[in-house]
Amino acid sequence: MRLKILKRGHRLLQKVQIFFISKMMGYTPGPIAVLSYRRNFFGKHYNPWLDHALRGAKHWSVGEIELFGTFVSKQNQCQYCTNDHHTMAKMSLGKEMADAVLDDFEQSTLEDRIKVVLRFLQKLTLQPHLIEEADFLPMRAQDISKEAIEEVMHVCGVFCVINRLADAFDFTMSPDTEKVARFLLKNGYAMSSLKG
Repeated sequence: MRLKILKRGHRLLQKVQIFFISKMMGYTPGPIAVLSYRRNFFGKHYNPWLDHALRGAKHWSVGEIELFGTFVSKQNQCQYCTNDHHTMAKMSLGKEMADAVLDDFEQSTLEDRIKVVLRFLQKLTLQPHLIEEADFLPMRAQDISKEAIEEVMHVCGVFCVINRLADAFDFTMSPDTEKVARFLLKNGYAMSSLKG
């Protein structure tokens, strides 16, 4: 349900920032509204994790991180996040690679290294209670380091949270996903929770 408080419940400085963001992007993205409202309760703590997971990875490109985020969002059936992050993956990696995670990735031309990560992400997203040591072995066999696996797990974690928020608060779909994607590719996620 779309809460009115997420449109009017921000502090004055946040409202000014949101005004300028809406002018730049054509609308106010749902994550900014949620992560900025009562910021000390949630957004202040979640936002550094989000920014680190999506822009602080050392073992994956930005495009690969966005590809993984698209895949997790698709598993969670979150249309809002799937659309925006698919567009970023497409801009970074090309249409064929980005579309592969929306269709049957097993039959795609994706590298085996990416496919083993997607298999792991699918289970981690949908059946996290069943994850066991054996689930890590295919990634290790592809020379994916423990640190790179941890980065993938962080991507899954932040998306499982924001996917649920997007659906719970009925985020408005981006009117221009390419504009939003260009903005996020250039600026990252550090300003998703506005101080005020």
